[in-house]
Amino acid sequence: MNNFFKAFRFVITTHLAALLVLSVLRLAQYFYLNDFVDATVSNPVWPAFVRGLWLDNVAVCYVMILPYVLLLFISSIIPFFNKYVWRTVVAVVIAVLSVEIALQAANLQYFKYFSNVINSSIFEWTEEAGTAVTMILEEPSYWVLIISGLSLIALFSIFIWRQSEKTLEGLLSEKTVVNYVDRLKIFAASLVVIGLCMFGIRGRMGYNPIKVSAAYYCDDYFLNRLGVNAAFNLLNTYIDNNRRENRGLNLMDGETAVREIRCDMQKGSQDIFVADSLSLQRHCKRDSSAIFAEGEKPNVVIILMESMSAKLMQYFGCDVTMTPFLDSLWNESLSFDNFYSVGNHTNQGIYSTLYGFPTVLSRNAMKGTDIPTYYGMPNVFAEKGYSTSFYMTHESQYDNMNAFLRTNGFKHIRSQEDYPGDSIVNSFGVSDGFLFDYALNELKTMQQPFFSVLLTISNHPPYVVPDWFDAHGWDAEYAIVLYADYCLKTFFEGMKRCGLYENTVFVFVADHGKIIGRPECEVAESFNHVPLIIHSPKIGKRTINTFCCQTDIPSILMSLLGIEYDNLGFGRNVLDNPTSSVVYSTDGMLCARDSSYLCLIDPRSNFRKIYNIRENYKELASGDSCLILDTLLRRRFAAYEYLVSHKKTTLVK
Repeated sequence: MNNFFKAFRFVITTHLAALLVLSVLRLAQYFYLNDFVDATVSNPVWPAFVRGLWLDNVAVCYVMILPYVLLLFISSIIPFFNKYVWRTVVAVVIAVLSVEIALQAANLQYFKYFSNVINSSIFEWTEEAGTAVTMILEEPSYWVLIISGLSLIALFSIFIWRQSEKTLEGLLSEKTVVNYVDRLKIFAASLVVIGLCMFGIRGRMGYNPIKVSAAYYCDDYFLNRLGVNAAFNLLNTYIDNNRRENRGLNLMDGETAVREIRCDMQKGSQDIFVADSLSLQRHCKRDSSAIFAEGEKPNVVIILMESMSAKLMQYFGCDVTMTPFLDSLWNESLSFDNFYSVGNHTNQGIYSTLYGFPTVLSRNAMKGTDIPTYYGMPNVFAEKGYSTSFYMTHESQYDNMNAFLRTNGFKHIRSQEDYPGDSIVNSFGVSDGFLFDYALNELKTMQQPFFSVLLTISNHPPYVVPDWFDAHGWDAEYAIVLYADYCLKTFFEGMKRCGLYENTVFVFVADHGKIIGRPECEVAESFNHVPLIIHSPKIGKRTINTFCCQTDIPSILMSLLGIEYDNLGFGRNVLDNPTSSVVYSTDGMLCARDSSYLCLIDPRSNFRKIYNIRENYKELASGDSCLILDTLLRRRFAAYEYLVSHKKTTLVK
């Protein structure tokens, strides 16, 4: 057993030494880049170092799994111990950990220059590697950092190698025979240690492994990124960029697409577009749709309803009453007949509703390790003095929501981590009822005006209908819709009781729909056709028949509020500028439809179909209307890909 403990002591010493060096570099980064900290906001700094240690441990565990497996077994179980194997393993570990340390050290200057953690964009320099190295070496201000980093790596490597040789000497000098019982003990202990290391790689107990999102805890850009491990970030951004769903579609030339969409937006518009012809950024002034007086700032609450297809409502033909509250509210609000979700995933509904950008197939625009930055409603409201908050039922890391939302305008995030353990009902966290009660209690005391988004979940498998709720004997799939509608009503009435109703604009919109009945074709309309209801005592009743989608919500809402703002997204105020078609996507299809036709394209297989909606989805060969939809579809997604890839999604002053 002595050999096992000697080997284990060396391995754990290496592990802890690597964590210490990375923590020292993080401390150096904090002091070196202290000017990046927002001095106007009082945020605690210590969570950045705790979360940084957490992510450092993940990065170190990836490397240390090799010695945990090989050295412990080799040194303690295999009878014929080989010193060359030991030294080879140690040399590899030192080399890889030195790379991690070098990346963390280089991150000091990289962050200062790019305001971001080292990521896969550095691979774009491979063709000009010589020029990049020369540039670095010719800048005297970098020399101190380079020398310090190399010295730290040298000290770490020498220390670990000496510890290795000292341990190796002890192992070779002890010629004890390991009996059967000791072998079992060593095997069991090794399994525990290796299991802990594998858990360290996963990083957490939840249903998702750790992501960069775990480093985010406040609204300070620098402090959130201070805890990000550079090696972990580099590896994950590289993986993200090479995922199949993130590859470009090449539907048409991106620059041409942006110019054409911009030209179309400018027709009859009073918006002031920036000079850059390859940007959609424009300044939108108060227009004729404004309901509220200039300077008036009502609260805004957006409720993103999970899987609430329009076909679940009686207004759209449902033959049973599953949504009595939404049906009644429809007749008292600004309601939209032909409204569509941009995709069929929750992350897509969040992203497009709040920031006005479309989504492509199964791509998750919020999930990059290098956190994407967008300018949209949360940013505008924050700049106008609103308190910004987001309430979800599940873990904050799900779909990278914590990091994405904090980076893009939200200050106050509430998630499963904030709720008592006994309130969790399934793998997606708490029920809608608990979420609404929790949010309502906070909104009562929240500084006004506030902009709050509530993301529901109950209408998503696994369905959990409370025992106390009268489900009319329906199956869970239908009973849960009735329960979700009941929770909406309870929250709405609660806002009235606490005096917030009169000064609040409510937006009820689904993140996406769900398949109801038999799909009409390859793409079920019920998956994207969803309700949009905007309600306020001041807005009144009106039904809008024009085609529109979630990307239009920011433009519609800002126009109703009379807010002057900058718009970077694809949305339009359809109240003043009606449109005759809508473009959206599913996991496998890009879709464009108007009142007569549906155009479907799968860009990865060259699949293309046109259907005549009025003739019971009869397949067509072609036609002028079909070509128009095809062009609209290709232009929209090509322009979106261009704007994202060229980072034209954030505000340019």
